[in-house]
Amino acid sequence: MEGIDLRRLRYFIAVCEHGGFSRASQSIGVAQPSLTRQIKLLEKEVGIALIKRSGRGAEPTTEGRFLLGQSRLHIDGLDDAVRTVRQRSDKLKGEIALGICPTIAPLFLEDIRNFVGAQYRGVTLNVVEAYSGDLASLMRGGRLDAALTYRPGSPDRLDVVDLFAERLVLVTSYAVDTADAPCRLEDIGRLRLILPSEIHELRRIIDRVYRRRGVALKPELELDSLSAVKAVIADKSTQYATILPHSSVTRELEEHTLSAYAIADSDMARTIAIVRPRDVGSQHAVLTALIDEIRRLAGRIRKSKGSVEAVLLGQG
Repeated sequence: MEGIDLRRLRYFIAVCEHGGFSRASQSIGVAQPSLTRQIKLLEKEVGIALIKRSGRGAEPTTEGRFLLGQSRLHIDGLDDAVRTVRQRSDKLKGEIALGICPTIAPLFLEDIRNFVGAQYRGVTLNVVEAYSGDLASLMRGGRLDAALTYRPGSPDRLDVVDLFAERLVLVTSYAVDTADAPCRLEDIGRLRLILPSEIHELRRIIDRVYRRRGVALKPELELDSLSAVKAVIADKSTQYATILPHSSVTRELEEHTLSAYAIADSDMARTIAIVRPRDVGSQHAVLTALIDEIRRLAGRIRKSKGSVEAVLLGQG
């Protein structure tokens, strides 16, 4: 039966059930000449006669009766499977609230939207872009189902899936010549720095490394807007600098509005993770599939050799 057209099997069943081509044609809305041609093609595919024609109509041959019984059995099973899929799809409706850090959004957001739009059209994806501290507050308040964020230092009552670590870099206004040698923490600490406020995980990572190394760090300005930080730094007259993940300034580096420099400390890195409350119910059946897709995307990023300097966890 390899290569049999299921549509022709359905036509064959209709002819047998209605006792003739004319009545079957009227019932299924297919012109009789076309129906006759499709049955002949089916008989050619099978290699035997399936229908006996007479003055009273048409009926299956002995072999046709056997095929009729088997076809009904399997096509009914296929119809049941389709109904089950549709019922399952009807249940996969509603909303998913996903938080994402502005510095992480360029890595994942477009692919996530495409995935949900293609696979789960009944689901509305609400995306909230905010710094890690704000995402943590929204999650504690039950406003988010999951977040793509920095790995929290205190993951109480949260499920955390680490994805990969990424180096942090010193970011300045664009310079034609960039130094090859990594910047030392002491030298960075003497610059006019803009950093996020202390409620955000990126700032905590930076402060933690400086404390461990016994190096003083005092930013001149605290600003909790990534776009505003990049706009201020791009203005050469301000002479400001900041510390960000490399991927968050990829576009600006390509456009020559900002420059980035390696930092001479392997602990200056962030770990990107998927975070969600442990009490998220099963009503978001699509959430598990979304998290699996995010993990797949993260694996692709880890393997890439592009501008995103991703470092596999446990290897640097």
